[in-house]
Amino acid sequence: MTYNHIPQILENRPEIAVKLITLEQVEKAIKHSDRAIIPVVGDCMEAAGIMDGGWVAVDFTHFPAPPRYRSRGGDGSEDACLCYAVYPGKSRPAVMCKAYAGVWGSWQMVGTRYDLSKGKHPYNCGMPAERIFGVVFASWDADGRLLWQRDSFPEQLGTAPTLHGGNLGNPMPVRRAAV
Repeated sequence: MTYNHIPQILENRPEIAVKLITLEQVEKAIKHSDRAIIPVVGDCMEAAGIMDGGWVAVDFTHFPAPPRYRSRGGDGSEDACLCYAVYPGKSRPAVMCKAYAGVWGSWQMVGTRYDLSKGKHPYNCGMPAERIFGVVFASWDADGRLLWQRDSFPEQLGTAPTLHGGNLGNPMPVRRAAV
């Protein structure tokens, strides 16, 4: 895969008044083209090299691969994706850029990758994605400097579970408080 003219697009990028992208805007972009450059809002992917105020390029014709875990001989890397998911503690789904974690049961799982060294966030979290639109293949900072780019992705999402729960043994029961 070769993506030409992306630096020129970033140099001529328009200012976007609305910071959050809606489901309708993503669906319109998918109908118009197989790729899009989208602004990033939030610091939940900084550890993955996706910066607040920066930009990501999304390919709607390819999807993230399951993470390549170090324990299985992989390089420990994982792909980022543009997805539609419910962030923990929220009631409605939103379009988000998240790290693809794999398949758990029948759910496509995604998660945050905070830069924990900054001490602002105590932990990362995962969530099921209602929809995965495509894979993020490049990231730029707010000044338009390329941070990273990859070019090899599957053409469809996996369906076989790649995340498995362990044996909990004899867990301690949790008591529910009266409502």
